[in-house]
Amino acid sequence: MRRLAPSVLIALAATCSACVPAQQPGPKEPQGSPVPEESKAMVRQGDESVLAAQKQMDAEIDKNQAEIEKAMKVAVGKEAPYPGGALPMDAAKAIDELRKAKIDLKIAPVLDAQGKPVADQFMQLEDSYTKKVQEIAPKMASKKATPAEIKFMQAGAQYVAKLNDLKAQVRLASMPAMNSGWMVTTGSMTTMQTVAGMIRSRRQMEMQWTDQDYEMVRQLLERQSRREAVAALGLAMMGAYQAVVNNNADPKIIDDVANAGIGALPLTGSATVEDAKKYVDGFEQNVAAAKKMYEEQMRKTFGDAEYEAKFKAQLDTMFAQASSATKAQSASELMADTNQKYKADLEKCAKGEKLPPGTMVGPDACKRAKASANADGTLSPDALQALLGGKAAEAESQAQGGLMGLLSGLPGVAQVKMALEGVAALRNGDPSKVLELAGDLIPIPGVKSVLQSASKTIATVKKATGAR
Repeated sequence: MRRLAPSVLIALAATCSACVPAQQPGPKEPQGSPVPEESKAMVRQGDESVLAAQKQMDAEIDKNQAEIEKAMKVAVGKEAPYPGGALPMDAAKAIDELRKAKIDLKIAPVLDAQGKPVADQFMQLEDSYTKKVQEIAPKMASKKATPAEIKFMQAGAQYVAKLNDLKAQVRLASMPAMNSGWMVTTGSMTTMQTVAGMIRSRRQMEMQWTDQDYEMVRQLLERQSRREAVAALGLAMMGAYQAVVNNNADPKIIDDVANAGIGALPLTGSATVEDAKKYVDGFEQNVAAAKKMYEEQMRKTFGDAEYEAKFKAQLDTMFAQASSATKAQSASELMADTNQKYKADLEKCAKGEKLPPGTMVGPDACKRAKASANADGTLSPDALQALLGGKAAEAESQAQGGLMGLLSGLPGVAQVKMALEGVAALRNGDPSKVLELAGDLIPIPGVKSVLQSASKTIATVKKATGAR
């Protein structure tokens, strides 16, 4: 699985275009709002820019879809694994022939020089013929191979092309499958960051949510739904190979899954405006639960060490931001606080007390406050009002400079959990669970039923054979 950082940072950079620059103080609106309409318009223009920038991510989803489409077409012999190469035999048929030739097959993690799974823990096809040939080859070179060993190599030579094609077929399915958790998680975090920015800026700028706003959220959710569908097919294709090769399931499962996926292409997402409203309304309540789920599932999928090294700092920061998104001060609240602090500091001046760092009360104003104080060091309401005078506008100006909308939000919790569990199930060699989760994840009814049926078939085979 790839790091979350690159895509999440892209999302953050894009979201920053929605930040609201400090405005010069202007006339108050009839409703009493301290935020001019032109500032609110700038917020929505910024949101539209963010959405336009994120549409570039469609190219990434297209790439992911193209990878799984190729893997499925190569699996059923409709496309060559390499540019300019010959069409391979249907993977199901090749596996059947190799089984009859008594060649044992196994899907296992790709290992590094130290015998540990490589970083992304991709999987590869291993076979007994190639392993034996690697043992015999040095003997052949030194002319010490026995007649039986020579006969073994010659007899199996006819299967080398099928084995190589099948290895390529599995390899093409491995990458989109093992990246599926990354795909859904990163997409969810991107959606989270963007919607949180909208929530925060609208609260700070005292803006009501409009149909246009909810439509922007709907488009984000629709894109996330498409990611989930692509990820589901990636998990399902690799799960099918794993079930047939490692659990001796009927090779037809590979054809069923591949053909169902091909028939569903091109994949589209699905989300309604009502979905968008629920997403926004439930934002605050779901943040804590979402963080807990992310951490628990990512620890299960990648292990504590990898989680701590690669993901923890990012997630802690993002969810801390998310938890504060709906608590951002509005412009009126910010200005009320600012004015209250300004008044409190004038009263400190009247008593001759030291002002706190960062005070907005200047030396001249402080002198006037001390000169206007009563004998007991207090300021009368009239004296305080006279001191405030035009300074209230100065305080408001500084408060308005803090109106910056940005960050945090709610992920599609269930979908992230399913994608990460699917990757974990692949690593643990549980293809029935992989296909079950892929079926739950994908929103396309026809494909869903094929995957669920395959999952049940594999579970039955495993139970009959006593496989773990």
